[in-house]
Amino acid sequence: MRRPGAGVTVAVLLGPLVVGAGVDALVGQGPGWGVVVGATTGAVLASLVAVRRRSLGWVAPLPVLAVAAVTAGAMLTSRGPLATRLVRWAVAVFPAMAAAECAVAIVALTVVVLRFGVTRRSRG
Repeated sequence: MRRPGAGVTVAVLLGPLVVGAGVDALVGQGPGWGVVVGATTGAVLASLVAVRRRSLGWVAPLPVLAVAAVTAGAMLTSRGPLATRLVRWAVAVFPAMAAAECAVAIVALTVVVLRFGVTRRSRG
């Protein structure tokens, strides 16, 4: 069975994140729960695909960069002084970045535990 390509990994990372950001935009607020849920879902899916590709190491930093890139538009289109917009943007997207990275860490730790358990059982 073929392993999914890098494009699939990026698509499953960005897809839910873009949908979440779109929901937040439709509701009329800045980055919020839609981005958090989308970023976390995308990070879990991308991590699972990366485990299959054996490339979790290069996927781990991507959720933070994806959240920053996708939500930068909200900062650019908002009103007010640039410094104020940057602070609001950072405060708004930090929970999404943290949740996405925690999701990647949970997937990675689960893989390590499962592989260690399988290796230990096969020896004993």
